[in-house]
Amino acid sequence: MTVEKLSMIGHVKDTPRVIKNAYNNRNEYMNSFVETFVNHNFKKVYFLGSGTSHHVSWVIKNIFVDMLGIEGVACEPTIFTHHEAEKQSGFFKPEEICVICFSQHGDSISTCEAANKAKKLGFYTIGVTEALNSVLESMTDSYCHLVCEEEEIGPETRGYTETIFQFYILAIEVAKRTGAITEDQYVALDKDALSLANNLDIIVNESIEWYNKNKKEFLQMTKSSIAGYGNNFPTAMEARLKFFETYSRPCTGYEMEEQMHGPMRAYNAENYIFLIGSEGEAEFKRLCELVPYYKDAFTEHVFVVTCEDGIEITDKDLKFTYKTTDILSPIIYIIPFQVLSALICEDVGIDTKVSPIKKRYVSSHYPAARHGNLAK
Repeated sequence: MTVEKLSMIGHVKDTPRVIKNAYNNRNEYMNSFVETFVNHNFKKVYFLGSGTSHHVSWVIKNIFVDMLGIEGVACEPTIFTHHEAEKQSGFFKPEEICVICFSQHGDSISTCEAANKAKKLGFYTIGVTEALNSVLESMTDSYCHLVCEEEEIGPETRGYTETIFQFYILAIEVAKRTGAITEDQYVALDKDALSLANNLDIIVNESIEWYNKNKKEFLQMTKSSIAGYGNNFPTAMEARLKFFETYSRPCTGYEMEEQMHGPMRAYNAENYIFLIGSEGEAEFKRLCELVPYYKDAFTEHVFVVTCEDGIEITDKDLKFTYKTTDILSPIIYIIPFQVLSALICEDVGIDTKVSPIKKRYVSSHYPAARHGNLAK
């Protein structure tokens, strides 16, 4: 009997379940990773991944820097391999440098090559995959299993969100064990994670309602931009990737203020502008200034996604009824764009379960039936 693949929106709707699982079953993935950080005095950590894994590593870098006070770098694996790895300042010894490599399926060529380069230079390497016994797992000094469960289609959603949540849990556990935070701080941070796990279904449902309310307008969209700031700059970049790789219409992603430096010359009444209004006193104040400006100077198609008070909310906007902390907020702010990508494709007849790429004789992954790049 053939089992039907879970759809893209099906994966998004399933995310709250795997988030709760990641919270409740942390001992399944936590111990080895935490012990590695406790037993090694890492001073600098690289967070590497390609595509969605790059954006997830960027968010996680921010979490680890905030929690542990380490020097953190998030960059594309090929940049690391060919341009960054050997350009160390000499301030840190090789054994004080850790390279965490994210690849959900464990077969990304660029990420595996980066792990190999890091090991040759004497850096400690950690492979992070959902797939067990992967190429990446075999190449690294230690391993952390993602409990997002295998995603059955190419555009990754559930895995992105769960990976951020799982590494938040890991970060607070390491921070507690190393004394970077107090027991009281740990309890508060853990309580934030539990609250998010118990309320993420609200975010999913409100995102679906927002899409349905604006569906008629969304279906007229031909080009768009998504902007964020702070911890949600990488959210904007992942949202842009998700929308572009599925719906295929031109979409750009920006740090909010950077969108004012050049791109606006190309904007007109046909542009759709999405703004992520996360925490940040000066930046949020700037967003409140930009929204009416964009509507007056360029386009009526301006959409704000936020949890914050202090901005006028219209029928086009999405204001969540649940709010989490700034450091956890990338988990909730990506959801509306995953929903938008999934549902707009369904409404125009794009099957996100089927890859449009037919020729795969050049691939970014090692050969596997899943990628359709096995030698014939």
